[in-house]
Amino acid sequence: MKLNMETKQTQHVTMTPFLQQAIHLLQLSSSELKAYIEKEALENPWIDLKEPSFTSTDNPNDTPLYQKDQQPDLYEYLLEQTAFLSIHKNEKKMIPRFILHLNEHGYMNDTLEQLAEEYDISLALAERCLTHLQQLDPPGIGASSLKESLLLQAKRVFPGDQKLTRLITDYLQEAAAHKKDDLCKVLRLTPTELNNLLGRLQSLHPKPGLLIGTSRADILVPDIFINAQEGTYSISLNNQIVPKLDMNQEYKHMMKEHKETASFLEEKYNAFLWLKRGIEQRQHTILAITEEVVRQQPTLVSLGTQSLSPLTRKEVADSLEIHESTVSRAVRNKIVETPAGTYDMEALFPSRTRNGSSSAMIKNRIRNLVMNEDPRRPLSDQKLVHLLAEEGCHASRRTIAKYRDSMHILSSSKRKKVQILN
Repeated sequence: MKLNMETKQTQHVTMTPFLQQAIHLLQLSSSELKAYIEKEALENPWIDLKEPSFTSTDNPNDTPLYQKDQQPDLYEYLLEQTAFLSIHKNEKKMIPRFILHLNEHGYMNDTLEQLAEEYDISLALAERCLTHLQQLDPPGIGASSLKESLLLQAKRVFPGDQKLTRLITDYLQEAAAHKKDDLCKVLRLTPTELNNLLGRLQSLHPKPGLLIGTSRADILVPDIFINAQEGTYSISLNNQIVPKLDMNQEYKHMMKEHKETASFLEEKYNAFLWLKRGIEQRQHTILAITEEVVRQQPTLVSLGTQSLSPLTRKEVADSLEIHESTVSRAVRNKIVETPAGTYDMEALFPSRTRNGSSSAMIKNRIRNLVMNEDPRRPLSDQKLVHLLAEEGCHASRRTIAKYRDSMHILSSSKRKKVQILN
């Protein structure tokens, strides 16, 4: 046996405490980051927290509360109720078709004008049909916005509660940001009365379509806002959640005057600087990634995720010259609000099928084909495969079925119930 000595050069990253903290901060949602900062403030005397002040311009859109859980069978559940409505036959004929325009959260995807035009009916008839649809369970179904949905629920669950109606109408974002002192002043309530009022608000559901068979889930607030502005767009972080970090100046003198505590204060001072720098780096990274996604997917602003082309985290990382894992951490647990809708940020990276088509694009075509099908002869999954192939979108029947189920679109046999109800 012959022994040889050789020199080998390798590279590795040392996980310093600051780097570990920066990685942890990056993958937190805004609400989780707020809780993390408040915990650090209790342990670090240098940290002086400043709660952000609310202005209506901070959120360019109506801030929706967002719920991530999913629940199947919403459409079938609503169709069964439609059969028992005592309404005119023309209205009963249209409501099942309107149900197909709801998303999985129970919100109406289209305006009354769009529905009237698609089905060649009067605006008055469309309005009556939507009103009947909004009377179905669960309460809040068929609304076009979070505010409308919560108001529909409040009207049925807490009839005559004017304080709750005013809270939802005028101060929903302050409630989401836990601005209790401000709310007590504007609503003229004691802290106990406000807590009771907020309890009633929290008993309502931001995504009523998810309630079938589930209990109320945690509520999240958007981390990022994308706002359309005269042919362009702007991107901003939600500054109403994360408190601002300032330095407590009193401890500067204490560190000089009390040598026995100097080492402790110096350690905490460095921790304060690391945290402040880590948060700034987090905000910069999230904004940069969002801007790059919108640059590559400009239709997101006006058309939403249904219009997106395939995009990977690596492609975004390469454009920004950062590591792919950084992009993965940054989009985790983040909610982005656009004029076209509110989405989990991970949905901005639609996958490719084997033939290179975007999963989001295929889902959009499936939904449109089903919406426009002959209700007497619903399209089977195999027929959808052929129709999509004619358009250049290739996917297997199993893939079509998986996508259809993920959008809570019933199978062709179950969609025949629409025609039966006619």
